[in-house]
Amino acid sequence: MSDLEKLKQINEMKFKDQAVWMLNAMWPKDGDSKAEEIWKFVATFSELEQENHAEGKDLDEMNMHRVFEKLGNQLTMQEMRTHLRKIGVTQFKKISMINFLIFYYKYDTHEVVNAPQGANGAELEKAKKMLEEVTTLFNAATEKAQTSKAAAAESKKRADEAKKTAEACKEKQATATAAAEVAKKDEEVATQRQSEAQAAEEEVTKALNVVKSQEDAKNKKRAELQKKIETAGLVAKNAAIQELAKLDNEDDLPMRRAKTTLEAAQRKASKALKIATDAKDKATETAQKAEEAKQEADKAKEQADNAEQEAVEAEALAVKAAEEAESAVEEANAKVAEAEAYLAEQQQKATGAGQGAIWFMQREVTEKKKFMPVRKGGIAK
Repeated sequence: MSDLEKLKQINEMKFKDQAVWMLNAMWPKDGDSKAEEIWKFVATFSELEQENHAEGKDLDEMNMHRVFEKLGNQLTMQEMRTHLRKIGVTQFKKISMINFLIFYYKYDTHEVVNAPQGANGAELEKAKKMLEEVTTLFNAATEKAQTSKAAAAESKKRADEAKKTAEACKEKQATATAAAEVAKKDEEVATQRQSEAQAAEEEVTKALNVVKSQEDAKNKKRAELQKKIETAGLVAKNAAIQELAKLDNEDDLPMRRAKTTLEAAQRKASKALKIATDAKDKATETAQKAEEAKQEADKAKEQADNAEQEAVEAEALAVKAAEEAESAVEEANAKVAEAEAYLAEQQQKATGAGQGAIWFMQREVTEKKKFMPVRKGGIAK
């Protein structure tokens, strides 16, 4: 297989694997002196590859220009094209990372594509698989912990808000209850006053009716005597004249005064009764509204209490979920430590080839440790 064919095979690898290949090729001469820079190149290429990101394998010309811009224009795309033409590359719409790294570090293409990738392949594959499992576990646990923590915080916030709402509803309920009690008492007082006014009005009316009856009886008697005078015989006529004269001589002033006084009293009593009735009707309406407000406040309080209880229960579940997620993170942290120890063991066993792969895996572990608590073996970011 020609060097160009081998290069094409490497071109098909994702960014990380191309970087590892280059690290393995560079290790005998440069060790890990360029490793951190290559790690950053992987991040840059993954960021610029808009479709596949870290799973990508190459960049278009525009994004390659951006890579050179990040390098401060120390090198140019035209220079890289010239280099690639020399090794047989003829198309430049897509540039792989390995081609960029060979050009950037001025390595011989033949040396790179034929570089040993490690004799301890089984151990490296085991380490790679272990790291993939750790990565999956760690990412899932970390994401779950963050989500659960946020959910717990949100649940606590809602529980606090529900508690405040319940307390506010309790205050409104107390206010509405007190208002309803006052309105009820006012209604009772107004009803009592109406009853008293009604009784007073009835008593005055009764007295007035008595006076009117007496007046009507006297007027009726006078009419009867007048008729008898006009129609009766002489003896009966004279008797009627005498009786009428006697009736006319009676003093009507006390009766008229009593009638006038009672009529005035009746008007006053009727007015007082109307005022008392209006007051009673208004008090009844106010009491009804107060009772409705109280019932609404009671209902709102009950709903708020239920909401508070549900929020408290939700908070408890969220806290439990957060604790479980934290336990999962602890387990993931332990797996990270286990992977780190295994990689250190393989690094001691490795002899040159494969060191780049081990370094890259160790660097991935280091990156994960930035998200672990320092007390649990994490490191500062």
